[in-house]
Amino acid sequence: MSRTGQRSVVRRALDRLRDSFPTHYARGRNAIALAELYAHRWRSRAQTADAYPDDFWDFHDVGDWDNFARAVLAHTRARSIVDVGCGQGLALAALAHIDPALRLKGYDDSPAALARAARRDLSVERLDILALPPSRAATLAAALRSFDLAICLEVAEHLPSWHAGKLVTIVSAPRRLVFSAAHPGQGGRLHVNERPASYWIQRLAARGMRLARDDDAFRRDVAALDLPAWYGQNVHLFERDLTRF
Repeated sequence: MSRTGQRSVVRRALDRLRDSFPTHYARGRNAIALAELYAHRWRSRAQTADAYPDDFWDFHDVGDWDNFARAVLAHTRARSIVDVGCGQGLALAALAHIDPALRLKGYDDSPAALARAARRDLSVERLDILALPPSRAATLAAALRSFDLAICLEVAEHLPSWHAGKLVTIVSAPRRLVFSAAHPGQGGRLHVNERPASYWIQRLAARGMRLARDDDAFRRDVAALDLPAWYGQNVHLFERDLTRF
């Protein structure tokens, strides 16, 4: 049996366990995704694979991003925005369309995504958080403090838990943050660290970020948009807790 066939058998077995043992199911899927992630990274060293090729981005090239951009700007009044894990640049392109005067920057690790974002005339750079030493994550965070807002949408679940601290350091640098991450059992390509929102809320709190006073209103506005359901389910708006930091 091929490796693909073997993975399919394992996935079907896990799917049968989903309803009876949801916690074990989530852990099993995460373990398989972790093995797949590192297999892709090994192949990518020889420039033979992108873990997120064009068909992945084609599937995700949907949604009312213009109105998402309007909601973000209405709730944050940001004039400079960095998108960490920007993918193919849907959010950044919408922000540029709504307000061309914004200062925008994007980071991602997928060559296919970065090429698509560049074709949208966006300023993007490659960022491999797994390979990034913590000291360089801190240096990047210091550089991003000049931005009013960070966006990080459905990125954290793609990083092994032992690398999550670097992402949290980077995205908590600006004054405000729009953040979403897959909840347990959500499923998706190479989801290796699905966590409840409380996990990320606590980790961001340790970096001086708290849920914004208008978080509930922001979540309602996003949930009302024609976007994939996980954005409305997972998104939160954070702001720096000036009483602590």
